[in-house]
Amino acid sequence: MKKDEIEQQPLNLPGGGKALIEWCRPLWMSAPDARRPLRLEVTATVAIPDAIGMPEGPELTTLDNLEFKLGKALPGGAEHVMTVTGGGERTWVYYLKAAVGLLKKQDPREALAPALAKLAASTELPVRVEWADDPGWTRLLGIFAAHDPAQWKEDRALFVHMLKASDAIRSRRVVAHRAFFPDREGCREFLRDVRKLKFKADGGPKETSTGEFVGLVERLEPTIETWHLHPVVLSVKEIVLEHGGRYHGWETELIPSLVPPPLTGPRPQ
Repeated sequence: MKKDEIEQQPLNLPGGGKALIEWCRPLWMSAPDARRPLRLEVTATVAIPDAIGMPEGPELTTLDNLEFKLGKALPGGAEHVMTVTGGGERTWVYYLKAAVGLLKKQDPREALAPALAKLAASTELPVRVEWADDPGWTRLLGIFAAHDPAQWKEDRALFVHMLKASDAIRSRRVVAHRAFFPDREGCREFLRDVRKLKFKADGGPKETSTGEFVGLVERLEPTIETWHLHPVVLSVKEIVLEHGGRYHGWETELIPSLVPPPLTGPRPQ
């Protein structure tokens, strides 16, 4: 992964400690790639992690060297999509084609076994190798676990659309949420309860032409990146469902990502 393509997200581990996920933004946006349906995960266990389970000192250098060797050992076209560090381990995740070699007939799991065994033997850190058939790139697209996969896909799709439209994704802006209810009282209770999350109602319940009642709420968000906004959506959606409503999505205005003009004029011809 190139440095300018890497996104980073720290996470709290359920049992305590921290983890850091680094993933390739362009691949996350365009995934899955049907040409690379095979997933390879190589995990190194550090000997002396710090208090929160992260590697430190000389072991960081060892891991960097191991990552370099891994990239050299894999065939061209292998995509390094993400690295996960935490819990005393570092895992490198790649996606590969289903066949490698000059004639494209060798199974990578067999063809790469000697090189990966040599890699593991080159370091004192315990190394394990895991293969999986994953044509949907679920490891990359599912890095932020959600109990509502359909909503995750919707939130991610809108985020990717805005990013491709040159939106300044990390800009603060107001995000509005819409929900429909079969009765006025349910909508009114939703608007009351969602205020606990610091949302502001855009007026009271409004009756639609179909006899439903719509509730609109909005809040200033520091970013619309999916890993921030998706949990927000789930929180609003939960309150909607508690009052018998139907969540209808979120929307916000595009903020153009402005590139400043060059400081110098064109070079004379």
